[in-house]
Amino acid sequence: MAKKTLRSAAGAAEGQLKAGAKKIRGQLAPVEKAAEKLATKAKQRLPSPAEVKAELPDVGRRLKRATTSVRKRKGSGRTTAPPRSEAEPAAEAAPSQAAPRTGKGPDDSWTVAELRAEAKRRGLTGYSKKTKAQLLAQLLS
Repeated sequence: MAKKTLRSAAGAAEGQLKAGAKKIRGQLAPVEKAAEKLATKAKQRLPSPAEVKAELPDVGRRLKRATTSVRKRKGSGRTTAPPRSEAEPAAEAAPSQAAPRTGKGPDDSWTVAELRAEAKRRGLTGYSKKTKAQLLAQLLS
């Protein structure tokens, strides 16, 4: 008798699951249809490759003009170093990207940027949201 009860309970649960799956499939159909409409609208709004290609010379001219304008501004009255190519490494790191110190471990003299760089080097997570004291505590532990 117990087996029969288990079978009927399992059958009822299976029936409920099948009904739930059918209901979800019914809800999915309109969503998929709406997604197809949105995708079609998005494709219609994108410019054709021919339109983009036609605009390239004009964009190139505007970029060249803007670059020339920036160079003129930089050169007016101030002496600046020539622009560095991306292949050349930076001579000195910015404070926010400071390389971690070598030697002794971190102490109160370290900046937050240096502590964060050390935490990153050690593979720690969540260091960007921590205060200097919290970073020190984590790095010293």
